[in-house]
Amino acid sequence: MKTLIAMDASGRLVLPKHIRRMLNVPKTALFEAEVAGNRLELTLAEPEPGKLSRRGKLLVVAKQGVAVDVVEAVRNTRQDRA
Repeated sequence: MKTLIAMDASGRLVLPKHIRRMLNVPKTALFEAEVAGNRLELTLAEPEPGKLSRRGKLLVVAKQGVAVDVVEAVRNTRQDRA
């Protein structure tokens, strides 16, 4: 499927809604960009695993709106501390 996408004066591209739906792109996402000859290839980047941070309590913060395995995040944090 080919679709024309316009670039504005600031160099921004907007992915059309039907493409975002086909790729199941979350509301906020990171893409990897690769230039291959005269082509630009965008690949949806893998979200970072949840991180633990301290704000009075221990919190699991998900990236890019993706569900996080809290038990796995705690295990990873404990391994990093050791």
